[in-house]
Amino acid sequence: MTAPYDDSTQKEWKERKDRIDGYYREMGQVGTPNKEKVSSIIVANSGDRLVVQFSDGDGILYEIIEDLVNPLRMVQTLSHDDIEKFKKLTK
Repeated sequence: MTAPYDDSTQKEWKERKDRIDGYYREMGQVGTPNKEKVSSIIVANSGDRLVVQFSDGDGILYEIIEDLVNPLRMVQTLSHDDIEKFKKLTK
């Protein structure tokens, strides 16, 4: 039988869990004006790339990495034309 967690371990885990939960709450609002609901959801794997398009047509290219706190690494900003090129690659 293992010893129960001490108070410092429980506090550290709670703080980490709160940061992760907060991050995913914020991710649900990426690119949405006035914190409206997300228009689409994609299930992706580590190493995949993700394009987030904002209402003005521009966007950001992210790479998904294996980091529980910040799983998206920004690669570059994209113009509307750049996003259209990515759309053509996926059709």
